[in-house]
Amino acid sequence: KLSEAPDRFGMGWKVPYLHIDPADLGRKFERLIRINSQSGKGGIAWVLEQDFGVEIPKAMQPELGRYVQGYSEKVGREISADEVHQVFQNEFVSPEGPYELVGYWPRPDDTDPTFIHGEVKVKVNGETKVVVADGNGPISAFVAAIKQIVDIDFSVDDYHEQAIDKGADAQALAYVPLKLAGNGVVFGVGANSNINQAAVRAIVAGLNRIAKT
Repeated sequence: KLSEAPDRFGMGWKVPYLHIDPADLGRKFERLIRINSQSGKGGIAWVLEQDFGVEIPKAMQPELGRYVQGYSEKVGREISADEVHQVFQNEFVSPEGPYELVGYWPRPDDTDPTFIHGEVKVKVNGETKVVVADGNGPISAFVAAIKQIVDIDFSVDDYHEQAIDKGADAQALAYVPLKLAGNGVVFGVGANSNINQAAVRAIVAGLNRIAKT
């Protein structure tokens, strides 16, 4: 009985904690970090890593943060981890744009296996183009080939890669910064079971992002 509470607890009136399942109230457990238009880039990156295993490079986090904050402001509410991931996909992995990679075939030279002959098939505004170029690696060969198609002066010096999951179903994520000749860096992200194929998809994603600006 409530009237017996002081004697039972040996002191003044107390209200005991009652542990309940949030589902009983029509709610679900929510993480301590909530994402809204004021959220910092670190919290946004933390959510992607914890829920999806996506490790956003620090150099890319500020730009991702701006997109997520803009989306939250647009919808006028806190957003879920799934929505954060969708923003990441829409803006960095599969942005709309004129370029669609159909295929890339890097082939080692017969006498020097470190020298790569690359063949690229890409659609530009729906029109299929095929170009070939050489390089001292699969990425440099791809860049040399794609530059014959796009009117963008850029370079790729280095990029970050990570594996998602393990075993036969493992996917590689490549975060590639495209350094523009004038100034600035634009990131693209690609996914594939082969890291080189993931990297070239990231380059195409970055080119589409540049074309939108």
